Amino acid sequence: MLRLFFNWLIYMVLLAGLSACGFQLRTYGFSAAVDSYTISGDSYANIAADIRRGLNQAGLTEKPSGEGTLNLELLDHERQRRAVSTSQSALVAEYETRLSVTYRILGMDGKELAPAVEIDRRRVYRVDRVNIVGNSEEQALLERELQQDIVGQIIRAMDSVGRMLASSNAG
Repeated sequence: MLRLFFNWLIYMVLLAGLSACGFQLRTYGFSAAVDSYTISGDSYANIAADIRRGLNQAGLTEKPSGEGTLNLELLDHERQRRAVSTSQSALVAEYETRLSVTYRILGMDGKELAPAVEIDRRRVYRVDRVNIVGNSEEQALLERELQQDIVGQIIRAMDSVGRMLASSNAG
């Protein structure tokens, strides 16, 4: 019983320490000027779904095309993998995986608020000839990380445009 009490006490002290240092999960705080969004264009399923999830978590609602405060237009996406180096026996030693997304942000009236931007992310990883399953898992993990990085950057750009809209409406 005493041990349970000490475990609980340690847990509470750690929890209080985390809250005291300002730790919080990452979220996006859009301004009051932005309450809805639409996603149009080349809505590549995985990227668009992750963007929707992030925007919904930020408290925005998705509207039909052209009705949102901000319209994210996905213009292009590209996913590539290429050999970067080879071993002495002429086998691939390292691969580079690349993910690229081009987008622009439009207003409710179709006016371009942010010009077309291409985000390009690359990562290199080693090939382990002994652990083939691990190679494919590492590639999938790197691609998910690249995609999350791109999604975060797009959402931050939308937030920045939203703040710009709020300041122009206030002034």
